[in-house]
Parts: sequence; structure tokens; C-alpha cells
Amino acid sequence: MPRLSVLLPARNAESTVARAVRSTLVALPPDAELVVADDGSADRTAERALAGATRRGVVDPRLRLVDAAPGPGGITRVLTQLLETTDSELVGRMDADDISLPGRFGAALGRLDAGDDMVFLQQIELREPADGGRRRIVPRAPYPIGPDEFPLHLLLTNPVCHPTMVASRRLLERVGGYRDVPAEDYDLWLRSASAGARLRRLGRWGLVYRVHPAQTTASARWRSASWTDERQQDAFAELSERLTGVRLQRIVSLAALPPAEREAGLARFTAAVEPVIAALGPRRAAVLTRRLAARRSWLRAQQSPSAQHLQGETA
Repeated sequence: MPRLSVLLPARNAESTVARAVRSTLVALPPDAELVVADDGSADRTAERALAGATRRGVVDPRLRLVDAAPGPGGITRVLTQLLETTDSELVGRMDADDISLPGRFGAALGRLDAGDDMVFLQQIELREPADGGRRRIVPRAPYPIGPDEFPLHLLLTNPVCHPTMVASRRLLERVGGYRDVPAEDYDLWLRSASAGARLRRLGRWGLVYRVHPAQTTASARWRSASWTDERQQDAFAELSERLTGVRLQRIVSLAALPPAEREAGLARFTAAVEPVIAALGPRRAAVLTRRLAARRSWLRAQQSPSAQHLQGETA
């Protein structure tokens, strides 16, 4: 039994999956596996995944290629099937259009061995414009987020990238795994933090993350669904109550309210969250204080529900 299983759902990804597989296998420790689920692709995704694991005619034995069973649920369905077809102690994630960087798994495993339950790294974004222009490489600031601060970051935004995750299977089973909601990753982080898990982001880069107009999270419809989904709202409210004693509404969902209600909701949110941030001490509170100010500014800039848009928001 491998200690770590890295789950990679793939659908019509023939142009990128070979590099994703190759880079992940290079970064992967010997006692691990990469499990690629081909989700009904109409192209050569499975063939290209296999090619990414082949050197001098030999396929890396750490690759396992499976076919996802069809049905409703999108990526949650595939991730759930991948969890069911693996039995490792630890579970990692990868996407078919990203690139793993060397050392990412070693760094995460070190923190999990030290007692963390879920570990992330920071990403370098490869941004592809809609007009087909020149791609830009944008490294995100590689500052660490410790377990004490992480739940508070979740009240303000999603501070991590799903395909950088490595987690304890025990934690995933304890919180019920992935749910079929618009932001299945952010929803999982909220429930894990509410369960008292130790979540951490390391202050180093672990992934080149491709940002492009066709991805699901770039859709205004997806963002709207994520902001208003009742189950995610409940998960957010439960975490906010655990941290502040008050069940709060997400700042992004306040944008749909009339201006007076929006300001009242923002004031309630700020009054509940600011003292908890301040209790961390000046140094650790600084980033969260700036983030809260940015979220307040964004909300106040919204003119009407039809004007809602949040550039770079991942949850």
C-alpha cells in the first residue's frame, strides 16, 4: 500500500496532461502513487497521461490510470471515486493542466509528520489572456499561513490552491470527504477547520497553476453559485461561529443585498472578526488586517447585484 496517493481527474486534457503527470512523478516520493481518472474524455487524454509516465519505453509503476464512472456531480463525483479506489494514509491533489515543482511533496510530508492534518503550498500562476496574447508568469507571495491564522483567512477568502493539497485520509473521512457544491475545495477547507483540523500553507512555491478564461472558476455563473450555495453558507457560518461566537454571512454574498443591508452586514462581520484577528498579535495579524480592508473596499465598490464580479477569487 502506498503511503501517499495523488488524485488527478482529467477530462479532454490531451494537450497538458502529459506534462502534469511527468512533473508530478518527478516530485513524487518512491512510496507513493499518482492515480489519473479519465472522465469520459473524447480526445487522447489517457494515451497522453501514459506517455507522460513513460521513459525509454518503460512506464513508471507509480502511475495508475483508471476510468471514471459516468454520472452527475462533475469533479466531486470523480474525486469521490478516486478516494474510494485508493487506501493510502495520505491523499494529495493535482490537476491535469498544472505543473508540479520539485520538492512539493517532501515539504508537505514533513509538516504532516509533525502533526498537521492538511498542508498546502503557494502557486506560481501562468496567466493566459482571453485574446490569445502573451502569457504572464505571476508568482503569488510565498508567505506561510499557520494553523492559528488559517481559519481566519478562510473567513476572508480562499488562501490556497486545491492541487497543492496533501491531507490525512483520516481527516477527509472524518469530515465526510468532498460534497457536490460549486466550490468543493473551499467547502472542504471550511468543514475541516470547523472540525478543529490543523491546516497550514507553507511559505514556498509548489505548483505552476494555469489560469485561463475557459476554466470553471473563471465563470461568473460559477462564482454566483459558489457565493449563494446554502450548504457552503452553512459551513461558513459554522466556522465563523467557532472562531467569533457569531454566525456570519460571507462578504461576497453581502454584495447581493441593498446598500443599507450590505453596510449593516459588513459592520457586523467586521465587529466580530477584528478582535479575533487582533488577538493573534501585531505581526501575525498584519496580513489579515490588510485582507479585511481589501474585502471591505471591494464590497463597497459594488454598485448593484448585477455588478458583482471578483477578479482572482477562487471560492
